[in-house]
Amino acid sequence: MIDAIIIDDEQDAQITLMRFVQMHCEGVNIVGVAGGVAEGLKLLRSRKVDLVFLDIQMNDGTGFDLLQQLPEINFNLIFTTAYDDYAVKAFKYSAIDYLLKPIDPLELQEAVERVPKKDTAQSAQSINGMLQMREENKFDKIAIPSVDEFHFVHIADIIRCEASSNYTLIYLKSGKKIVAPKTLKEFEELLIKDGFFRVHQSHLINLSHILQFYKSKNRIKMSDQSEVEVSRRKKTLFLDLINMRKL
Repeated sequence: MIDAIIIDDEQDAQITLMRFVQMHCEGVNIVGVAGGVAEGLKLLRSRKVDLVFLDIQMNDGTGFDLLQQLPEINFNLIFTTAYDDYAVKAFKYSAIDYLLKPIDPLELQEAVERVPKKDTAQSAQSINGMLQMREENKFDKIAIPSVDEFHFVHIADIIRCEASSNYTLIYLKSGKKIVAPKTLKEFEELLIKDGFFRVHQSHLINLSHILQFYKSKNRIKMSDQSEVEVSRRKKTLFLDLINMRKL
């Protein structure tokens, strides 16, 4: 059984989320509800819970304010928020689960199903990384999960990502390789706005790390001396991109 609390200053949002959890999340027990930062802190200090549903904007502060006031984070976290591009970017880059309001029951179910697979120490690492990014107003790192930890990596240091079944191999400038239990499509969605391009079904590359493009072979030489194939259907778009970037 997962003991959970809801921290949200809107009563309608509290009721809706409780009802959705009861209907769609077997094994989750809502053991408390708080209407803001102060109430949420009091509740978290009074009992141990496994999961917190946390709103961002509340009448007496933000969910970020609450997290920064805790001496330690020993629970898993799912943010609930109206659409906020800045916050969503922070969540994505930190590998933190979030639900956009109005909450979709299926997305809620999927987020909750991931909770038993997470270690609270890893969650704390992700949350602290996200808070640091927000405080510095810098989104130059992403959290890359591996089997037993998160790696906070500078985006500019990622040379390429390669699909390997339901895993992705991340190749870094240092020569290190991270095996991440996420699909290449997930990394594509995350990095596409940061100068990455999917040149092939199996390869996502950082355009800044291209050394050469061999047109006759449809292959790219990357800064780590590896060669990556460009699929025929991606070749025209790829050439347009590198011409725009004057590579």
